[in-house]
Amino acid sequence: MEPTNPSVRRPTDEYLTITDLWYLCLAHWNWFVVSLIVCIGVAALYLWHTPNLYTREVAVLVKQESQGKSATNTTGDNDFDNLGLVQQTTNVNNVQRQLSSLGVLTEVARRVMHPKTDREALRMAEGIKQGLKTEIDNDKSTIINIKYTNVSPATAEAVLREIVSVYNEKWIADKNLMAINTSRFIEDRLRLLEHELGNVDDSISRFKVRNRITDLERVSDMYLQQQSQSDAEILRITSQRSMARYILDILRDKSARHQLLPTNSGINNQVAENQINQYNTLLLQLKNNLVGTSSQNPLIMKQEAELDDIRRNILSTIANYIKTLDIQLQAQQGYSGEAGSKISSNPNQAKHLVSVEREQKVKENLYLYLLQKKEENEISMTYTAVNTQMIDMPHGSDNPTSPNKRLILFVAAFFGLLLPVVVLFTRESLNSTVRDRQDIEHNTNIPLICDIPLYEPYRQHGLLANRFKKWPKLVVEAGKQDIVNEAFRLFRTNLEFMTPHRGENNVYIITSVYTGSGKTFVATNLALALSLTGKRILFVDGDLRHASASHIFQATGKGLADYLAGQEDDVDDLLCHVDQYPTLDILPVGTIPPNPTELLSGDRLASLFAGLRPRYDFVIVDCPPAESLADVGIIERYADRTLVVVRAGLFERRRLADLDLAVSNGKYKHASVALNGTQGGGRYGYGYRYGYRYGYRYGYNKES
Repeated sequence: MEPTNPSVRRPTDEYLTITDLWYLCLAHWNWFVVSLIVCIGVAALYLWHTPNLYTREVAVLVKQESQGKSATNTTGDNDFDNLGLVQQTTNVNNVQRQLSSLGVLTEVARRVMHPKTDREALRMAEGIKQGLKTEIDNDKSTIINIKYTNVSPATAEAVLREIVSVYNEKWIADKNLMAINTSRFIEDRLRLLEHELGNVDDSISRFKVRNRITDLERVSDMYLQQQSQSDAEILRITSQRSMARYILDILRDKSARHQLLPTNSGINNQVAENQINQYNTLLLQLKNNLVGTSSQNPLIMKQEAELDDIRRNILSTIANYIKTLDIQLQAQQGYSGEAGSKISSNPNQAKHLVSVEREQKVKENLYLYLLQKKEENEISMTYTAVNTQMIDMPHGSDNPTSPNKRLILFVAAFFGLLLPVVVLFTRESLNSTVRDRQDIEHNTNIPLICDIPLYEPYRQHGLLANRFKKWPKLVVEAGKQDIVNEAFRLFRTNLEFMTPHRGENNVYIITSVYTGSGKTFVATNLALALSLTGKRILFVDGDLRHASASHIFQATGKGLADYLAGQEDDVDDLLCHVDQYPTLDILPVGTIPPNPTELLSGDRLASLFAGLRPRYDFVIVDCPPAESLADVGIIERYADRTLVVVRAGLFERRRLADLDLAVSNGKYKHASVALNGTQGGGRYGYGYRYGYRYGYRYGYNKES
């Protein structure tokens, strides 16, 4: 509820400033010490149990292979400059993926870590993959940087060396596998041609013997030459067409789905050759990636899809190529037929002999061509040069790369300092209670007579072991110089100014809105402070329900209740005394009645105060809380002034408006506020080292 009195000043410092936060942190310096110890301790424990990791790296150069030429020397050039006759196209990105594939890493694990089972080897390979990092400097670079992190620098270096070694071995093995498949194809064709050439030679020999033919070349030399040229082209076209049909059969055979295609087979189509090389390379990658994984792996399925796309492209390319060859074949057959018609005028023997010899020459040329291809293939199998090379040896710092001890300790210290700040800021920002006299002055027109600092003796004495000791409720002593005693002396001075004449306006009741505000603590110690000046002081325990003050003074005999009930008539017989304070008289509660309100409503209370007022300089009455009891309203009729104790950290600031309204409506007679439980020396308690507390530190009953 907002204050209804328009004269009440609005809050000017509702928000926590940097200065406030600074003093709050200084007041709670022990929080920072504990937070630092905990955070740094946790960090140290983490570093203790975390092994040191070392990183080693190596740069690998990927050699780019040029497209090889056919070994058939048709132009007079040296066709043996490029020995990569069985070609594998080199792609840096593919090499990067293969270097970190499970197939390669599993073999590396076997060589370096010596697992006992395949399952253990695969698990070790997965561990290596987690610590492995490969990267390429840029899109045009052919250098792959490999980094591996392990608890052992020697193991890290060995793993890097073996990765490159295993990859090169697999690359050579894949290259030789392609060469072996090509060699098998060539050998099959050679055996067939040898058989056919033998049959042709026998046929020619038998024909010449049977027909007694010695030389027919001069008869049809001109036409034969023309026809031979056409037949050579027919041979070349037929050979290429045969090879193309063979590749089509392989691609269309579902059982040979994962069979490598023969390369460098004589097909005079660069597009088809490039597609075949790309197909074989991707097929080898797929076989390597299948190691240690299933066919349902997204990467495997992606590569299968790529193979299907390339397979369809090859089929389309070769089909178009065959159509082109068919057109060329028809043309050359036309040329050959024209020359043959000229020869047909010769004798039938000559015609037959020319035909047979032509067939022989075609097969001989084809046989020689395949022999050349076989030789090239054999050379490629003996050529063991690898396509990757380490530029330098594995290297790295001798210092561990992980964990970063300095950074972890710095972060731990940072959070150790930050955490208390956040907690204090959050707690104080959410605090809606009265904190100090400024909150009273800014939110109500009720005069503030004093503020009593928080009393925590264990802080004063520095004895944390005595934190739970039952400390005395009576803290005011003659000659004692501490902040609490000084506060009560100031409280006494203000009260004396309010009561200039003896026996006039000297009855004060002390109450509170809530229980636990410390009204009894304030009332008892105020009485002690007043008595130290030599004035006659009467302390009346008006709380007929709990008798907290009576217990503090250890006044357990008859008292106020007995007088009000008519059981005692002489008040002097009920008074108690404290030896250390000779001018202080105490009127205890006495026998706690079942009907406190009815007793207070009688006539004897008025006569009591009328008789006691002239005898004392001050009459201090400790009343129960006024929030839910009618006792205060009854006692207040005979009092001169009301002191309302407000507890810092307990009383909500918004309730100050209600208190101000109650005073304006006459509920409290000449009311003043005594603020209890503040921090000494400043808003946030740094000056006198009394930290801000929400609890109740005095050790007396909650009702007091």
